[in-house]
Amino acid sequence: MRIRKFKFACLAFLGLCIHSAQADAATLTVVEPSFGAAVACCGQYSYASTPGWTNNNDANNRWFYNTAYTTQTSDKRPTPRTGDVALHGFNGGYTSQILADTFVSGVTYTVSIYGSGDTDSAGNSDRHWLYIFDGNTIPGPFTEGNDLARGRYLSDGTADSFGGTGGGAKSGTNDGWLIGDGSSSSWEASGGTWGLLTLSYTATAAEDGHPIGIAMWGADDEAVDDVSVADDVVIPEPSSLLLLGFGTMGTLIFPGWRRRRRCHLA
Repeated sequence: MRIRKFKFACLAFLGLCIHSAQADAATLTVVEPSFGAAVACCGQYSYASTPGWTNNNDANNRWFYNTAYTTQTSDKRPTPRTGDVALHGFNGGYTSQILADTFVSGVTYTVSIYGSGDTDSAGNSDRHWLYIFDGNTIPGPFTEGNDLARGRYLSDGTADSFGGTGGGAKSGTNDGWLIGDGSSSSWEASGGTWGLLTLSYTATAAEDGHPIGIAMWGADDEAVDDVSVADDVVIPEPSSLLLLGFGTMGTLIFPGWRRRRRCHLA
């Protein structure tokens, strides 16, 4: 009876170990997730591509700006959420990055980014678009059309998902953001906030092993900061793996020890 109870206890312990072994989704590497330590070139803003991010038209595209720009030149712009640099929108331009990681069929990938808008935004002039694409299909500067998933985001929390050419699941979420309460032209003083935007895509066999691409587009009054990409592959915690090993050893060793003890007594 005691042996049976012990086995049940071991099984319960194993179940607890397996449950606790589950961790958060794996975070993939994004180069310059907060758009670098300083704007490219010089001054308070720049249209130039960076080591991590490619603008498809450096002369007439989205532009990087620093905190000094929001405090000394144009306080209607959102203050960078973290670090010293954020990325501002410009109608007609895309900013993209192809990651070192590759798609695995059946795995869901989620792009997360924080968005906001200038205090003088009107209508949807601070709208955002996010994209996930196959780096083999679009190896150069990103252009819309052959993307795998795309989403549009508005300040009221609206998130619309639009299918690209891929067959995986697509979804978009948006926390919404504030451009200020109108009490001041300053984004900071009038209570401007950042909102979290996400876009997900489940890879198919067609993308398996291909580089993961992410891109964004923004209207004239939008800004973004803090990009991350994660997949839904669960990685066990090392401590949980250790407990799991001890639990397994217990279920294997104890019955053998019990049999040896009985033989000795006989």
